[in-house]
Amino acid sequence: MAPVKGAKKQIGKVAAAGLMLAAFGAWATPTSSCNARPTMSQILFVLKDPPDPRTAAVINAARDPASNPALYARIQRPISVLAPEDANAILLHYDPIQDPYELSLRIRADGELMSIFPELLWTSGDVAICPAANPRVLREYHHSTLDHYYMASSNEEIAWIDQGGAGQGWARTGQVWTTRDVQRCQTPSFTPVYVFYGTPGIGPNSHYYTANPLECGYLRNTVGWSYVSAPFGALMPLQSGVCPPNAPFGLRLFYNNRAAQNDSNHRYVSDPAIAAQMRERQWIDYGVQLCVVGPGAP
Repeated sequence: MAPVKGAKKQIGKVAAAGLMLAAFGAWATPTSSCNARPTMSQILFVLKDPPDPRTAAVINAARDPASNPALYARIQRPISVLAPEDANAILLHYDPIQDPYELSLRIRADGELMSIFPELLWTSGDVAICPAANPRVLREYHHSTLDHYYMASSNEEIAWIDQGGAGQGWARTGQVWTTRDVQRCQTPSFTPVYVFYGTPGIGPNSHYYTANPLECGYLRNTVGWSYVSAPFGALMPLQSGVCPPNAPFGLRLFYNNRAAQNDSNHRYVSDPAIAAQMRERQWIDYGVQLCVVGPGAP
């Protein structure tokens, strides 16, 4: 959504030195829930008419965080700002993993900021009509020494592992699934799968996958796991435990129960025979946690 045209051109004309807001506030922390719609990562700050003179300090802090770290923290650490002089709004773009609704609540709780901007709108920078989601191949690997499993989710990553880029010991298990990318639109049909890796020196040497925004938010607020990316899409099972029609193939989550040894690992399984083997090995079965299109490559 583009800022509305027509406001008076006053934002850029006021000396920033006279507009520094009070230097208090904490650095933005990870939101308690991850963003289930990563394209919805922008907040529109509607300006007064004429704009409040303090607006310039907000724009400067967004453009140059080092110029006013406290104010940058209070506006929740945007990664870019769009502030046309002839607009009656400024657009702040945030890390797509952060929940913009929660960020807007934090900003609304700041009385001084809300005295500058009468309204906040969180918005998408992408199209409303979703294109078809491209297929995405998931290929499983196993490390013979570590007894760890990993799902690669791109052709480049698969080739890199096959060529030894991840180190010796990784081999294909033969388990392959097809899922979909997350479309860049306002209503994607597949939700992001968030990937975490054990924080070096603290967490396990392992990856973890979740499609649950709340679980993602919880993990981002712990020290043992570090967020990596959301490289592919999937769906969560319905309340009945059944996968939805557009992603009918369920992947069961198994956990090796080795957190005490700082050696946690998780495996996604669709083959009933493999699932039985994992139970025999005392891996904990958490049931279907991801729903994908089907087995094999497209």
